[in-house]
Amino acid sequence: MTVLRRAMVLLTLLVAGPTVRADDSDGAKVYKKVIHSVVWVHSTRDKGLATGSGTLVDREKRLVLTNYHVVEDNPRARVFFPYFRDGKPIAEKKYYSDRAKDLAIAGKVIAVEKTVDLALIQLDHLPAGVTAVPVAAQSVEPGQTVHSVGNTGKSDALWGYVPGKVRQVYKKEWRAKLDGNRILRFKAEVVETDSATNPGDSGGPLLNDKGELVGVTQGGAVDAQLVSTFVDVTEVQRLLRSEGVKTTKADEPKKTSPTGESKRDKPATVADGGKFFTEETVKKLQDAVNDLHAKQKVDLLVETFATVPKDDLEKVKGMKPDERTKYMREWATKRSTAETVSGFVVVVCKEPRNFYISSSPDVAARFPADFDQKLIKTLLDGLKNQKGDDAILEVAKMVKDNVKAK
Repeated sequence: MTVLRRAMVLLTLLVAGPTVRADDSDGAKVYKKVIHSVVWVHSTRDKGLATGSGTLVDREKRLVLTNYHVVEDNPRARVFFPYFRDGKPIAEKKYYSDRAKDLAIAGKVIAVEKTVDLALIQLDHLPAGVTAVPVAAQSVEPGQTVHSVGNTGKSDALWGYVPGKVRQVYKKEWRAKLDGNRILRFKAEVVETDSATNPGDSGGPLLNDKGELVGVTQGGAVDAQLVSTFVDVTEVQRLLRSEGVKTTKADEPKKTSPTGESKRDKPATVADGGKFFTEETVKKLQDAVNDLHAKQKVDLLVETFATVPKDDLEKVKGMKPDERTKYMREWATKRSTAETVSGFVVVVCKEPRNFYISSSPDVAARFPADFDQKLIKTLLDGLKNQKGDDAILEVAKMVKDNVKAK
């Protein structure tokens, strides 16, 4: 199969947390603010697969922060961003495991600090529209409310929320047991809380009420009793500075923050460089794009090409179907970012023949579940049956007929 099987659809979502310690509204607000930036991390081991959690901390450089003990000395890792259905995160692990070829994003481990149990993964690409979690300028203090998000290993669910209170912040030396009897030793500034964390949550974010990262879930402590340990933000700052990362301040406006509406001053321009459609179809399609932008504040970017960039042509021709899909996905993501799309991007290529439809995360709540897949099927059937003109106009009509008012 040489076409996209699944388009990226991410959505920030308000999910009520437990009522044990933190106020529901505070916990839900923090969860909503960061959930699209928390990932499930997979790392290969001699004895199988190790999993943990991570946080996107630099969008421009595509950097995910996690624990060293999650990735260890592996040069590569894979991550999964959350997908959503009917306005709710798909939490079942099996959903992602069954679709790993389509949903997993690979990355290179570019930095590790073994002593303080931190690591950075640079991803090969990012889903359109995701933002980095801001890193706090200073540590938390005893008594402060904190929030953590992670992917507990023994649970069948992902992206779980846990509230807590800070017990103390101090310098600590400790041990962690990995892979049977193997013990790792660490020394770092840490935050101790009364949060309930578990193996698998390791690498996930500890957050203050502003949604700023104030620590990294350590997990796996051998001797801890009713106490959770997090690597303090001061250790995170040192690692990020060493890699030339400028941390995001929470009070700075983020131009990439999802709003659910188009940020463009004018509608996208239909570009049929691959000559897939008639002039009449292009005109009708442009009218539909203009109408969507004016009345619904939804972007629809449609671009066709005769070939992939010439420097890549022979390389892409020799790719396997999954590799070609990945190439098209990255191409569509770049176009979405470059054109500031809040809606849908359709990229079609004649040589080699392929296409990709991606959705920006900010509009996901305005469309039915699996709507992107319906668009893909419509266009695929039309191209197969030599009815591309009818199919692309139907795609535009489907977007118009199914969008919900903001």
